[in-house]
Amino acid sequence: MDAISRYKNLERELHEAKEQLLRNHMHPHFLYNAFNSIYSLCLKNSSDAADYILKLSGMMRYLTDETHRSKVPLMEELDFIQTYIDIEKMRFGGDAAILLSTNGNISGDKLIEPFLLITLVENAFKHGFYTNSADAYVNISLNMKNNDLLFCVENSVFVKQHFQESERKGRGLDNLKQRLHLLYPKNSRLEIKNVDNQYTSLLKITLN
Repeated sequence: MDAISRYKNLERELHEAKEQLLRNHMHPHFLYNAFNSIYSLCLKNSSDAADYILKLSGMMRYLTDETHRSKVPLMEELDFIQTYIDIEKMRFGGDAAILLSTNGNISGDKLIEPFLLITLVENAFKHGFYTNSADAYVNISLNMKNNDLLFCVENSVFVKQHFQESERKGRGLDNLKQRLHLLYPKNSRLEIKNVDNQYTSLLKITLN
């Protein structure tokens, strides 16, 4: 093997190692939020706790099974997000303003790296549903045209009280940006806007 081939192999291995490391960083944050939700239901002696745990078990199975796959069907990733939403609706109530809509061809031939989209969804709930305000909302939409994916997440923004403030810096968005740089360096764009009490994340990816 010549020097150029060895260099390319090393570069590929480094790329895969970085991608795996960034993906694994998502799991502790997700688990922390999920167990907090279960704790809240248990405090209320809610009968939904058992169903919540069952749904969470399914999500954890997906997290475990798909960790080592480079790509998964887009439909499976959306099912994962829908289960996440179902769990949050159990926590905040069935009337909570949480919507997920899809448009275009999202059939099995569309593949995406796992756990890219969920970061934006988690972020919306973290900042849009920490309050019980009736005006809180999270709107999620996915549009697929040919190989171009447009994923939009909008959530309400409220002024936090002093007891809700935290100096902890979230790593989710930073990890997502690094993963996009590694996986879709020329075929992705992430736009973040915070205007008029609405936080909007817009992710555009051309799937390979």
